[in-house]
Parts: sequence; C-alpha cells; structure tokens
Amino acid sequence: MKLILISSDSKTLLDNKLSEIIKENQNKITYQMKDSTIRDIIEEASYVSMFEEEKYIVVKNADFFGKEKLNEKETELLQNYFEHPYEHTTLIFTTYEPIDQRKTITKKIQEAGNVYHITAPKNYELIEEIKRRLKKYKIEDQTVRYIVDACLGVYDIIINEISKLEFIFEKGSSLSLEQIKKIIVPNVSDNVFKFVDAVVMKDSYTAFHLLQDFESSKIDSFQILNLLAREYRLIFYYKLYEQKGYSLSQIGKELNLRDWQVEKIRKESSNIHKDDLKDFLVELGKIDVATKNGSYEKNLALKSFLMKVLEY
Repeated sequence: MKLILISSDSKTLLDNKLSEIIKENQNKITYQMKDSTIRDIIEEASYVSMFEEEKYIVVKNADFFGKEKLNEKETELLQNYFEHPYEHTTLIFTTYEPIDQRKTITKKIQEAGNVYHITAPKNYELIEEIKRRLKKYKIEDQTVRYIVDACLGVYDIIINEISKLEFIFEKGSSLSLEQIKKIIVPNVSDNVFKFVDAVVMKDSYTAFHLLQDFESSKIDSFQILNLLAREYRLIFYYKLYEQKGYSLSQIGKELNLRDWQVEKIRKESSNIHKDDLKDFLVELGKIDVATKNGSYEKNLALKSFLMKVLEY
C-alpha cells in the first residue's frame, strides 16, 4: 500500500513500525505537520523523479485524523491524492492521538491504504511483555512487578530502563530484586513526571536539579522531551475545550483523563498563555526533527529548550 496511517500511544512502538516499513538506506523525507502545509506534502509526494526512485514520506503529528481539523481546501487536496497516489511514493502519516473513525478523511485513508492502531501493553499484558523481553535471564515475578511500579507502568520508560540490563548482565544470569533496585532506581520515573510538572510550572530550581539527577542516571532525553510535548498538548487541548464551555468532566472524557489528571492540567493551564503553548509545541517539533537527523544533540536540545521555556 502507498498510503499508511499509524496511530500509537507509544513512541517506541510507533518507531518500530516505521522501521518495519522503511528499511535502512531507503529514501525517506520527514515532515512535521506543525511546520508544514498539506500542499507542500502533496507536491513532494507527487513529484515525478526521472529515475522513478522509490521514496517514503513520513508526516509526523498528523493529528487531523483525530481532534485537529483541516480546512476545506486541505481536505480536498488530501482526498484527491488518496484517490490517485503516486506509484513511487509511500506516504505515511503518524499520530500519538486517537483516530476519529467518524471523520471523512479517516474513512478515505482506510479505503485507500492501511491503518495501524498500535497500543502499548498494560497491566497483565505489560508484565508478560517484560518477561518475554527478559526471558534470557532468571527473574522472579516480584522483580518484574517492581520494574513496572518503578516506571509507573509507562511502556516507553520501561523499555528504556530494561534495555540497560543487557549491557550489565550475561545471558542466563539471575536478576535479583536487590540488583534491579540499584539499576532502576526507585522513583526515578516518578522524578521524570515531577520534572515535567516543574518545567510547566516554571520552577527552574527543581527542573535543573532533577535534570542533573537524570544525567547521572542516564535517563534518555528523548523520553523527557516526549513527555513534555504530551503535557503541553494536553494543556493546549484543555484550553480549547475550556473556551468552548466544556465542564471538567466533559474535558476529562474528551482527553481520556481521570479527574485528578484534569485538575492538574487545569492548574497548569493557568500558568501558560495559549500563544506560548503553540510556540513550545512548535519548538519541540523542530527539536524532534533536528535530533533525529543528527543536526542537534538531544541532551543539548533539552537544555536549550528549558532555557527558552523558563525565560517566559
């Protein structure tokens, strides 16, 4: 199929799916939807190469398959391309937001291409996934449960943490609870969320203090940047629904958040202007592109972003 839509709540799983589709050394062009127009994307996808070279175009944060909206002209451009895609281009849209099956644009890509909904494992499935990944070691159930609790059940953080183990332990080693506690430090993941809260609330002292801890603990800056982007997106959507007169319970339903999470977002939203939110999200999108194409080192990118955000 020359048209693909991937929706996932996990960066790790989404990236894995992209790697399945696009092999190394293949011609790939990446667009950030927030920095691009539908016209630019369609023109690139329709470009006829003299050598009929196969190319892959990845459009990130294509949230218009969910809560975001396109204007009438943009929708028409996309639908026309979906009906007649260029045979040497594979156009891939990705989003971390839920897909709205009722939207016409979603129905069109389902008819013309492939749509993948990839959900990170949770609860029992998450425990079984960790066991599968650690099957070359001897590990008890209580140790697996500790890993889940220490990482707050967040799949991407868990994968990042357990990936360290293969550099420390040989195949067949026994992983005791005491050993794992020294590697996956209790509350490290909790501190990641405290860090995100500190940045959003512009508590520079706490933010930079925790950042020093992350550097010594080798916490991946990509994970931190992704969590920051998620938090700012939630606040942005909260403000949109608030302007429309939605109640807190209605907002929670729309954003799939619990009451305490909605209340936290409400408090955070009062500390940030909507225009600043847009700037932060655009900046995070640029950082994502720059770090992945190698033009920006991820740790430096995180620090630079903090300096900008905490100056506002």
